Order: sequence, then C-alpha cells, then structure tokens
Amino acid sequence: MKILVTGSSGLLGNAFKSILGDEHVFHTRKDADLLDSKETHEYLAYQVNENGVDTIIHAAAIVGGLQANLDGNDRFFAENFEINSNVMRSAFELKVDNFVNILSTCIFPHENITYPLTKDQIDIGPPHPSNSGYAYAKRLGGHQTKILGEVLGKNWFSVVPTNLYGPHDNFNLRTSHLVAGMVHRAYLCKKNNEKFVIWGDGSPLRQFIYAEDLAKMILWALDNWKSNDHFMAVNTKELSVMEVANIICDLLDIPEDDIVFDPDKPKGQFRKPADSDLPDFEFKPFREGVKETIEWLSNNYEKART
Repeated sequence: MKILVTGSSGLLGNAFKSILGDEHVFHTRKDADLLDSKETHEYLAYQVNENGVDTIIHAAAIVGGLQANLDGNDRFFAENFEINSNVMRSAFELKVDNFVNILSTCIFPHENITYPLTKDQIDIGPPHPSNSGYAYAKRLGGHQTKILGEVLGKNWFSVVPTNLYGPHDNFNLRTSHLVAGMVHRAYLCKKNNEKFVIWGDGSPLRQFIYAEDLAKMILWALDNWKSNDHFMAVNTKELSVMEVANIICDLLDIPEDDIVFDPDKPKGQFRKPADSDLPDFEFKPFREGVKETIEWLSNNYEKART
C-alpha cells in the first residue's frame, strides 16, 4: 500500500508524516491547488499511474474555529465542496483502490437527536447554524465517498472524528479550533502577564482526539473496516471548556485568578457526544497531549500558524 495524504501541511497531515515516513506521498498546496480541477487531476494521475499510489487519505480542507465559520459560512461551503468534488472525481476516474475522506462531528444535526451521536442520525436535520456551510459540504462529501466507492466496488469510506488537537495545529487567534486557540491565548497571557479570556461561560462539553491517535485509527480502519459506511473515530470522554482551560493554565503556571469569561463571545453548541467504532483504542491522555502541543508552540512559535 502506497499512501498519498492530501493537505499534509495541516494538523492531521503532519501526524501522518510522523507515523508513515518518507516512502509515502504528502501533498501540499504547492504541489497542486485542489480548487483547480485540471491541476488536481493531473497531479493525482501522475501519483497513481507513475508513482504507484493506490491509497488516498483526503485530509485537505478549508477549516477554522467557531468565529471563522461564523464569518465565512459561504466560503466554507463553496471551497470545501469544490475541493472534495475535484479530488473524488479524479480518484474515481483513476479507480483508486482505497480512499479515506475526513469528516467531522459538526456534520450532525443540532436538534432532535439522541446521544451518543451515531452515523444513522447524520441526515435527520440541519447542522448547527454556526458552521452550516462547512458541515453541509462535509455531509455531501461523505455521501459522495460512499456512492463512488460502491460504484467502484473499492475500499472507500469516510471517517468522522471528534475535535482534533496537537502539534502543527492552526493557532491563529481568529480562525483556530478550540484547543489551539486556548493554548495560544494562554501562551500570550503568560508571556505578557495578562488575563486569560475564555469565550462564553466555560460550560460546553467536547470530545477531543490527539492528531496522531486519529492517524493511527485511520490506518487501522484501512486494513480492518472494509465498509462504505462512515467510520466513527471518537474518544468518548467529554471535557468542559472550563476543564480544558484549567489544564492549560496548570501546565503554563497561570493562576486561576487570571481566568476571566467573555459572555459576549459565542460559545457554540452545549454538547455533541458521539459513539465510537473502535472503543478499545488506547488514547493519549488529554493532559499529556496538551503538554506536547504547548511545547511544540513554544519551540516553533515563529513558524507556527499564528
């Protein structure tokens, strides 16, 4: 099996680099603009026909945190839809044996659901309006993966992970996801002797998965899942935003008195726990993963996505 990972400069892509090594192919935007259908097809055709790639892990996407989605729901839908269509259409025409599409638990409806979330509930209602553009593009990509895989009779499926975090994340204060954004704000709070501001009231609950853990689960699924149904890659443990903040503050020696809440900022959906298709997986402890994330940011701040 020779694997090509799209979007390899991102959080999950870098995790695959750490695990897989140099014998595989790691796509970046410099290699091919996946918003360009012709460029995408030429790049993938070369990798499949000339370089021996038989497996694509499609991790490339336009992503961002709560504020980024609120600011650009239209862009998040249009560009993710286009990227998915270009990559999957080419992979289909090239009859790629194995194709893994990365989704997100944000694709689930935000009302009239039961917990834990299961894959059969994905299409029973609209996603949360705060990230509907991204969620609908990902939902459609999930259906496209399943349909094309069934037509080909190949090992094509989508993976639904919970909130990712780890080294190489996007730490931009406006566009980052929850853990990376909080780590960066806390890092600056410590450096500048300022207050650590938490959006909302700290009550929302989330499930988190370290990027390398997700990469390992996906590699397991490539060999063992053998189904066109979505694969739920979930760490079922829930942590509140306040618990996450306390762990980060403890690791950075930030006093509890320096934590303040900003009720004017959006806090997102209260909770959305999901079920797992690999419940016995041994996950990296959250505190350990956050410690490694903080250390990576501290050591790579000048080149990190901030």
